[in-house]
Amino acid sequence: MAPTRLLIVDSDQRFWDSAQFELAIDPRIDQITRIDSAQSAIASLGSVKPGIVIINMTVPGPTTTDLIRALSAGPEPTPFIALFDLLDDGRVGYAVGSGARACISRTSPARQIRGTIIEVLAGELPIHRDVAERPYLLTDLIAEFQRQSRGAAKTETTVCPLTERELTILSRVADGNANKEIADLLYISERTVKNHMTNILAKLGAHDRAHAVRFGIQNSWISLERPEPVLSMVA
Repeated sequence: MAPTRLLIVDSDQRFWDSAQFELAIDPRIDQITRIDSAQSAIASLGSVKPGIVIINMTVPGPTTTDLIRALSAGPEPTPFIALFDLLDDGRVGYAVGSGARACISRTSPARQIRGTIIEVLAGELPIHRDVAERPYLLTDLIAEFQRQSRGAAKTETTVCPLTERELTILSRVADGNANKEIADLLYISERTVKNHMTNILAKLGAHDRAHAVRFGIQNSWISLERPEPVLSMVA
């Protein structure tokens, strides 16, 4: 992994001064730049050229949305991590909806923050853990996806690339079940469930479990009102 530049968008200098040493010792982080505001960060993207960004999203404003949009522009979007004072269902849900790859809080140890940064740089999505630890949050997100799907104009349904077993597991995820709960319900191992979820995400090109469920709901492959998958659409 080539060294990359880290941009921190947060005005709390004292917090980052304490974390600076832990971040600076990692050879995979080439340069650390801290900027107070999202507006200033947008103006500095061209010169800083960050490979990853940490954004304080505790009190997001219009410029925060503009910054996220700027990071997403171009053929290779710049990944970002959402920073909050504290993590709860609402904040994690907001981070998921914004496209964050991970969440951290000011209570997170500097070593954990560094580990999260390295995970994201490696292409992983640590935010999966935050969602998996909050099954009620996943249920709320899915309910919102379904509400939006009902309000959207009907479009031609995409042929489902998932197997019958994968659809069953995706339906269980939509019910708010964690991997272990799905394994118990289907009398299979938790590792098997994880393998199926990996295949589901790959086939759908989904970023995470919530994204996969949203895709399934939008295409009428699964439904919160109908726990069993629609098997007639399996390719």
